[in-house]
Amino acid sequence: MSGLDIRQLECFIAVAEEGHIGRAAARLHMTQPPLTRRINRLEHDVGVRLFQRTPTGMALTEPGTVLLDRAYRIVRLSEHAVERTRLADTGQVGHLVVGYFGSTIFEVVPRLLRGFVQAHPDVTFTLERAPKNVQAEAVWDGRMHVGFSRTYRDEPGLLVRQIAVEPLFVALPSGHPLLSQGEVRLADLRDEDMVLFPAAPRPSFADEISQFCKQAGFAVRAAREAEDAVTALAYVAAGGLCAVVPRSATTIGMPGVSYVPLTDGPLLELSCVHRAGEPAPVLRAFLSYLDTWCDSPP
Repeated sequence: MSGLDIRQLECFIAVAEEGHIGRAAARLHMTQPPLTRRINRLEHDVGVRLFQRTPTGMALTEPGTVLLDRAYRIVRLSEHAVERTRLADTGQVGHLVVGYFGSTIFEVVPRLLRGFVQAHPDVTFTLERAPKNVQAEAVWDGRMHVGFSRTYRDEPGLLVRQIAVEPLFVALPSGHPLLSQGEVRLADLRDEDMVLFPAAPRPSFADEISQFCKQAGFAVRAAREAEDAVTALAYVAAGGLCAVVPRSATTIGMPGVSYVPLTDGPLLELSCVHRAGEPAPVLRAFLSYLDTWCDSPP
């Protein structure tokens, strides 16, 4: 027995529904003889009689009724497969692998992905925490579609774009005298014991904070180094230290920690990296959404 093709099943369904070869042929925009041959061939392939020929047309046999139910399912699955394939070609269906590091995960990346999947409900995604050098390698060899972090180095074959900027804040333990000012300047941190992050890889945001303090006329008093912003804020809460953090980190509700704007701190760039050249359809759709998002972030 040879395999059934979709056209055979479509012809079978038409004859079963019309109950007449002539009407089914007209519906299928074909003549009766080739349709009759198709039905005869189908009966030969499955090895059973599917129709009872009657004076007024064609009636399904019991095996034919069983096949009709399966034929409907197969045709629907085939149509669904074609539709999904076409959607995948336009990036409406697929899986996006997203790398992130640092403060991007506290605000920008979740908001961006939430908006994208709302607009593309058949796209799924995976988040992977990775330093920006690891992201660049993964994007280059295809294990990751796009990465988010602070600034990236220019590397052949990769494209980097700025997607947002954010101001700096100072995280202080509850009751700290500087909180009463409502805002602080870098010089106000001269005598403060600070926690810097991340501890690795370097150079990093920690080194930038040290440089900012140096430009303000003093050496930072680094009492601790932390792996990330969450750990740094835990040191603020438990150890009475202070930390300079991006605005997105202020979304972390750490008990015993309050935030005030750093008025003379620079704006931090947040960027993404992806592979140059023709992107995969799902990445092409994401980058198109990113263009709109950057023009008017929600």
